Amino acid sequence: MGFERDKATRPPVKYDPALHHRRSIRLRGHDYAGRGVYFVTLQTSDFRPLFGTVVGERMALNDAGRAAAACWRAIPEHFPHAALDEWIIMPDHVHGIIVIRRDGHPPVGAKNISPEPGRANGCSPGDKRANDYSPLRPRGTSRTIGSIVRGFKIGVTKSLGGASAWQRNYYDIIVRDRRALNNIRAYIRNNPANWNVHRYGKPRFFAGNRALLDLPMTAFLASRGDGNGTHDGNGKWQTLCDPMRWPDQPVCVVSGFLSPMERRVFDACLGRNIPIVWIMARGIPVRLPPYLQHAIDNGRLFAISPFDPAIDRFSAARAAWCNQYALHLASRAVIGQFTPDGMLACLLADLQHDISVCYLDPGAAKAVGTQ
Repeated sequence: MGFERDKATRPPVKYDPALHHRRSIRLRGHDYAGRGVYFVTLQTSDFRPLFGTVVGERMALNDAGRAAAACWRAIPEHFPHAALDEWIIMPDHVHGIIVIRRDGHPPVGAKNISPEPGRANGCSPGDKRANDYSPLRPRGTSRTIGSIVRGFKIGVTKSLGGASAWQRNYYDIIVRDRRALNNIRAYIRNNPANWNVHRYGKPRFFAGNRALLDLPMTAFLASRGDGNGTHDGNGKWQTLCDPMRWPDQPVCVVSGFLSPMERRVFDACLGRNIPIVWIMARGIPVRLPPYLQHAIDNGRLFAISPFDPAIDRFSAARAAWCNQYALHLASRAVIGQFTPDGMLACLLADLQHDISVCYLDPGAAKAVGTQ
């Protein structure tokens, strides 16, 4: 079978408001009109590639993409309390960092963070301005991040002749510190370079039982957390690392198994004889440890990788690819430890198909909402 599975063959997923939260993460009680730094993602309706294409790891905008870029650049003109940081117009989505200020004071929760000058999509100075299409002015007195996103969407939609361009929701992450800001800047900046790998890359190296790819798969992903996958003292995380204790017991678990909690789930799956699809962020070693070879020989493990066996070290870019490919293969996802402004949140914002998402972290569940 091919690895680019026909999405139409996936069983339909019934919408469950307690589980489906991938397009919008809202911190309940947070003042979205107050000072802050926000990473927002907007996706086109049905993921249509409206804004251009990626050529040679660079984004080439078409007329619609140039109109969207002009509307984005014009945001501070219509929302003076907003400043732009890193942003990118991609074929079927937009990523951007927006800084909300009040009276020139720095944002709350993001001390010493200021927009980087000149951050843009690489459009030429002669591109049309947003005012050539439609005003982005906020309705009434609303000054929230949602008002800014809504104004941008309206401007782009009008520039396209009024045809609906966007999915209803958007996804936002509250950027809390310099480290998170720099990580998200890098994620946005590298989006074009990662485009073909994320969308079209195929594993080329395999070991184990290929038939496991025909099973319904549950992706398990977790942020690094405190570094050991057990950030409480009462054994809660150790318990949740057992897939048999998840709300729905998985038939097969797929992951890169990179973070400490993911590795604990890997060990639990081996102990429970739960089939595993391991997407490796490095080349598959010629010789595997005996316990892994035993799982392969018994048909319970399938390791796949697009990377040559000579690549024996991990990298952040390869890890991101593994997590994204796990989500591509899965019909549902279980999220363990979760950092709301971390790279896992960025990957969930970029999901390209509807799957159910279950958060095991009560803190993440409280922070998740819909727009």
